[in-house]
Amino acid sequence: MRQKLLYLLIFIGTLLTASAYCTSTIPAAGSTLAQLPALLPQPRETLVDEAIAGILTRYHYGNQPLDKTLSEQIFKHYLQNLDPNRSYFLQSDINGFASYRDNLDNAIRDGNLKPAFVIYNVYQQRVQQRIQYALGLLDHEPDLSINEDYIYDRDKAPWATSTAQLDDIWHKRVKNDVIGLLLAGKTWKQAAEVLRKRYQNFDYRARQIAPADVFDLFMNSYTLSLDPHTNYFSPDQSQEFQIQMSLKLQGIGAALISDGEYTKVVQVIPGGPAARSKELHPDDRITGVAQGDKSDMVDVVGWRLDDVVQLIRGPKDSVVRLQILPAGAAPGSPEKTIRLVRETVKLEAEAAHKSVVTVKRGTRSYKIGVVNIPAFYSDFEGRLEGEKNYTSTTRDVRKLLLELEAEHVEGVVIDLRNNGGGALDEATKLTGLFIPHGPVVQIRDNTGDVEVDDDNDSGIVYTGPLVVLVNRFTASASEIFAAAIQDYHRGLVVGSTTYGKGTVQRLIDLNRFVPGNQDAGQLKLTVDKFYRVNGASTQLKGVTPDIVMPSTIDPKEFGEETQDDALPWDQIPSANYTPLHLDLVTRLPTLLKLHEERIAHNSDWALFLKGIQQLEAQRSNKSVPLLLSEREKLQASRDHEKLGLANAWRKLKGLPPAKSLADAYKTTGDSKPGKIHGDDATDGDNDVNALIPDVLLQETAQITADMVVMGIGSMPSLPAATAGN
Repeated sequence: MRQKLLYLLIFIGTLLTASAYCTSTIPAAGSTLAQLPALLPQPRETLVDEAIAGILTRYHYGNQPLDKTLSEQIFKHYLQNLDPNRSYFLQSDINGFASYRDNLDNAIRDGNLKPAFVIYNVYQQRVQQRIQYALGLLDHEPDLSINEDYIYDRDKAPWATSTAQLDDIWHKRVKNDVIGLLLAGKTWKQAAEVLRKRYQNFDYRARQIAPADVFDLFMNSYTLSLDPHTNYFSPDQSQEFQIQMSLKLQGIGAALISDGEYTKVVQVIPGGPAARSKELHPDDRITGVAQGDKSDMVDVVGWRLDDVVQLIRGPKDSVVRLQILPAGAAPGSPEKTIRLVRETVKLEAEAAHKSVVTVKRGTRSYKIGVVNIPAFYSDFEGRLEGEKNYTSTTRDVRKLLLELEAEHVEGVVIDLRNNGGGALDEATKLTGLFIPHGPVVQIRDNTGDVEVDDDNDSGIVYTGPLVVLVNRFTASASEIFAAAIQDYHRGLVVGSTTYGKGTVQRLIDLNRFVPGNQDAGQLKLTVDKFYRVNGASTQLKGVTPDIVMPSTIDPKEFGEETQDDALPWDQIPSANYTPLHLDLVTRLPTLLKLHEERIAHNSDWALFLKGIQQLEAQRSNKSVPLLLSEREKLQASRDHEKLGLANAWRKLKGLPPAKSLADAYKTTGDSKPGKIHGDDATDGDNDVNALIPDVLLQETAQITADMVVMGIGSMPSLPAATAGN
């Protein structure tokens, strides 16, 4: 199963590719292999291990002791990170590791890394056996007339009890790989050549692994056993983190991690080339990279993450082509190729921006302003140096709100969909543009001390009806803003339940704790927890909207509650705050009724729901047929469904039917049926709901117009000097 790490704005991963590790000299469980020497821990790693253990034990928010219970969690995570799909280890291997299950705590405390390396070396022996077996299968064209299925999601399957069982799993896997290439138009000979190179890459990269790579993987198995957001960054990864946090990387503007044998997109950075293309989404997997418009595609399945990143990076204004296995699509499904022009991804590319939506009610039109905030950003250096116009979310939104008021909008929507957070003080200050002075968020450390962050600026800018639009990828600082608006009853929150990341992380330079001149890397440590002004944590539960809308994002796949070892939800006393009385609570049932009546007769909404049903049907399948004729029928059926969805929308708008999916994905005229803006992040299998417009934003504007018509949600007018402050 995919590793669901949240929104790291970094081109690094805490997991290494499952097919890229070195072998040991233990006896093989199958055919004879050319042995590689077993990897051994290095003395420096022992010192780093002891430093990490000391810091985590003393300063992690959870205060979890390094004991037998944690040892079991570390053991589980290490095996998952090595073999997430349970297609390399045998049950006998797992039994052989049993003595380590309860003793990793003592080993880590003592700086003894031998258990981690013993397990790893057995793992790599199994990997090399699988590579050899897969290559051997390519000597003969597979029989694709046999009616059998390939189960590609095996994260909860039992470990194979024999080499014969693993052979069966891999025999079907190779057939599935072949079918995927055949469906893409390749001949058997061409498919075999592509796969032979792919599997040989596995072996080549297995020979490049150093002890430091094994150490990184094991340390992150330890950190992730405490919570999903605590990570160890090796020296190389620390450098990548700093590059990403500066947002000045010449590339495509996407955050990547390794997930098994794939390089997976974690986040598409707003404003970057990938985001503007609207063709790359979180959870997409990159299977190939090509330079320029004419060079051959290099298959990168099984590659190390840093090697894939080096291929994707390049000079500003140069072209890179990516081959993508879309989010939610099974291995072997049709892939797509996207073309991107590299550029420097800067902080300013994430700037908030505005638009106006017109809502018609009979002969009357209502102008609703929309402010989209991709992230909470701030130019800290510019502010410290006294720059007059330093970049900040709050400054930008203040300006946009004043511009919208000058355009005589009657209500405002703050669109926080896919906003993964950022600078907490910006979320606090932004809240101050809408509410009187008061507390915005409470922060508790691991000793139980609580600090209350107030809005210290009395310069309220906007006093009219307000709605905050959120989705499952609204996280961290974004949840603080949405929760404060909801707790103060200043506006309504609509959309889907937010992510639920209610923790604060701090970077610790390990060089301060490890003697010597060699770089020891960094530790990203969870140190605090967020709480709403009403005392409830945003951790795990997130923010529940006042009006809930359906989403293309699967809550069973994404969200803090889906993470292993996430910190629990809890509650502290309420802060001293005074909710506003704008009739939102008393009139919410009426607003909800109007919303339900409207969507019941909205044809665009009906098509949106139909698209979600198609997605859910695809997600429910964890296997694919290996009978080529059945696979072709399945793909044709899915394409037919998607084209039918697109043409149903086009018919509603008086547009001619599209003859193909390629035509359907193109934007037509002024209607812009290109994306569900902000909620298309995980549309699987070629973006089913990219074929219809942003119905969620349109309905949110309708709800805002309801508030205007009902005369609710507005604060008393402010003096001009205050409003423009």
